[in-house]
Amino acid sequence: MRFETVERRRVRFGMAEVERDRDRHEAWLISVDGTPQSYVDLLDPASLPFDAMRRVADVIDALPPGPVNALHIGGAAGSLPRYVHHVRRGSDQLVVDVDGDLVDLVNAHLPLPSGISVRVENGLDTIRSERDLDLIVVDAFDGRSMPEEFASAAYHRHVSEALTGDRTYIVNVLDQPDLRTTTRLADAITAQFGVPLVIADLGVLAGTGSGNVVLVSTKAALPVAELGTRAREARLPASVSIGL
Repeated sequence: MRFETVERRRVRFGMAEVERDRDRHEAWLISVDGTPQSYVDLLDPASLPFDAMRRVADVIDALPPGPVNALHIGGAAGSLPRYVHHVRRGSDQLVVDVDGDLVDLVNAHLPLPSGISVRVENGLDTIRSERDLDLIVVDAFDGRSMPEEFASAAYHRHVSEALTGDRTYIVNVLDQPDLRTTTRLADAITAQFGVPLVIADLGVLAGTGSGNVVLVSTKAALPVAELGTRAREARLPASVSIGL
């Protein structure tokens, strides 16, 4: 991929850049302090080159068909909400992000389609009042780490109260080889919902570096073997297991 910078702007957690993909006319990369946050192809929202987002999308694809009422905590450029809007027409989605400057920057270049609302707010506050959600996706970072409150028992009680139906809850964690954050989150999820499905970068599990771990709790029946095959064949291979 070749990119050209369109705008740089100071946001809450660093210096953000909006870059256009020179090889794809309406594809964009959003980075903060040089770390890619979102890749959005306005002409092909199903294009998800970031492996962690593709793993989350695989889980969403495996849920029962039809529109969903979804909450996304942590938005960046909204690549996953745009994906859900594209593949599950009629979905009602709310994206919350604490970084209002980043939200303004994204809106200036990549406005979201109708059916996706954005609110500048701490997701910990949002979850207390939301109800009747089919899907909650958490991809929130305070700089490069997830706020510790997202692993609390109180927060997960609010998550349980907000969800209905198949009550699918997905968390994307950027973790170190010690899996400290993942372990705390997995323990909290287990206490509230039962043992989660874990999709983890093999490099993190092998202790060779940082990487993504996706935790999934749902009442829906997931094709675990199929998800495992897709994860192993990814650009950055991952494993799928029940629990750590």
